[in-house]
Amino acid sequence: MSVSRRQVLSGGAVAGLAAATSGIGRTEARPRRRPNFLVLVSEDCGAQHLGVYGGRAHTPTIDRLAATGIRWTHAFSAAPVCAPSRFAMITGVAPESCAPANQMRAAGALPTELNGAGWTQFLRDAGYYCTNNAKEDYNAAGLDLRRTWDESSPQAHWRKSPPGAPFYAVFNPTMTHELAMAFAVPASAPPGVSTPYLHELARIHAVAPTPIVGGPTRPEDVRIPPYYPDTPTTRNDAATYLNQINQMDSELAFRLRELEKAGLADDTIVLYLSDHGGVLPRSKRFCYDSGLKIPLIARFGRAVPHLAPDSPGSTIDHTVCVSTDLAPTVLSTAGLRVPQCMHGNRFAGNEQTSSEYAFGMRNRMDERYDFVRTARSKRFRYIRNYMPDVPNGQHVQFMWLQAGYREWAVRNQRGALPDAQARFWRPRPAEELYDVSADPDETSNLVARKEFTDVLSRLRTALDTHLIAVNDNGFIPESDPAEGYVESRSARAYPLEEIMRIASLAIKRDVANLPTFRRELHHPNAVMRYWAASGLRLLGAAAHENRSLRAVLAAEPSAHVKLMLAEVLALAGDRSGVDHLAWAMASHPDGWVRLQAANALDRLGQRARPALPTLRRVSLGVGGSEPMPLTQTAATHTLGALEGWSAAIP
Repeated sequence: MSVSRRQVLSGGAVAGLAAATSGIGRTEARPRRRPNFLVLVSEDCGAQHLGVYGGRAHTPTIDRLAATGIRWTHAFSAAPVCAPSRFAMITGVAPESCAPANQMRAAGALPTELNGAGWTQFLRDAGYYCTNNAKEDYNAAGLDLRRTWDESSPQAHWRKSPPGAPFYAVFNPTMTHELAMAFAVPASAPPGVSTPYLHELARIHAVAPTPIVGGPTRPEDVRIPPYYPDTPTTRNDAATYLNQINQMDSELAFRLRELEKAGLADDTIVLYLSDHGGVLPRSKRFCYDSGLKIPLIARFGRAVPHLAPDSPGSTIDHTVCVSTDLAPTVLSTAGLRVPQCMHGNRFAGNEQTSSEYAFGMRNRMDERYDFVRTARSKRFRYIRNYMPDVPNGQHVQFMWLQAGYREWAVRNQRGALPDAQARFWRPRPAEELYDVSADPDETSNLVARKEFTDVLSRLRTALDTHLIAVNDNGFIPESDPAEGYVESRSARAYPLEEIMRIASLAIKRDVANLPTFRRELHHPNAVMRYWAASGLRLLGAAAHENRSLRAVLAAEPSAHVKLMLAEVLALAGDRSGVDHLAWAMASHPDGWVRLQAANALDRLGQRARPALPTLRRVSLGVGGSEPMPLTQTAATHTLGALEGWSAAIP
């Protein structure tokens, strides 16, 4: 009989563990093997919605799992949207370290230590059978799925593992995904009708959201937070979403029954988590708890209690960034080396570590650019907005599929919103600070309060330290040559601390910094020049010296810096700035430059009117476009806003 390298490694590891742990947690006389891992990842599920976290969704399976396992009360994702967060989950590396993995739907190159595959390759080399059912969306360039997984498909399952091999099996229930909200229908089923479990999932995992009608949660049962309107539309959306969570809970019950029936529960660590927060307004895509706080629950089988961080039924309140902590936790719990490139802590196992803070990020969301970084302690959330002139409520076509967003936008246009709800549509402050224990909806910004000066200082320092530690690529405009895990580690290409200094001045919007910005427009590094130009843009009218800026733009070699300078000129009413942006949107050979130009025109509002003919051509798909036609989408919205016909349509 032939024996594979993986089986040899697995056998050796089992023998080693058996010598060290014989007789613990088992009555039968056989060596303890490495634990199995069953990982249940529900999409788009904020912790605040789940019953065991005090939410209104009916989640009996998750509640039982928490009662027999361990629940983390301060668990967060690395990003408030799937693709960057899932990059972290498959690499153990912060997506902002590997630009453009920090952007929504991009392709970041992996650190060299990962050898072109996800971290599960190390489990496989140690004898684990690794499966993914079925969502990937890893945002990773050149990721070798054949080395990452034994199988990644709707049929992938731990039951296909070779005899005696431990498994690491991921299941991704999809019915809670945001897309299902586009199918929302009135919750017209009789009160108390349970959401039906889809029995076909016993045979094949659902890979697309399934519209549902009815469920245990009714519109009158939900809580609408004060930062968006409480209307029949938003209540219906919320009830639909909570019933989708109930349906997801049923699938988790099925997966746990499979494990029990196979007699494998004692040898298995079950992990339940989400890729990011929920989908209701101001949740997904946004760096508040509603977008970043997620569930984390673990149940340790009776054969592996020594790997648990606490006793069954307990809660743990230290902060966890699940996206980056998952890989090092599983690897160390399995007794394997954790690669140095990984940024996370280990929330379980014999080598536990923790951090006082969980960090999160936001960059491009589909067709819209933004740049936000955040640090969360147990009590406080600090947010830094590097594009503070851009409101949270930028139009994102996919987001607008949800009826509640469209209704909210129309109410804002009519001036029918109270201040707490209108803020979503206004420019933001450079910094936000929330006492989440007293203000869980994060509506009262404490930055200007003197009694929180020390807290603000600590969180600022923590965030700055983190940006440097992970070599945050977010300051690099998308497609600039400095992007990338390897490329950005050249101090000449990316002098991060110097760039952070000029960016911190830019977001202050203080005219006293104008001479600094003008001087740094001549810096030898393009990213430095980009942030100097950003400082001018954020200063608005005070920044304009049209004649000298036109000369600087003409001599500037970087397309990204040219765009920023053109926007400064356009803000001053200089037609040449609008003309450059229109040309770049329609004709530049780099698709990401085209998209950045389209975003600049959108920010200009009525000043972009001279670009109307070009906007019409691009909205019809004339000219080049990316594989995903984001520039066309952005141009169509700007055209509609200028012509007055797009307010209430997706």
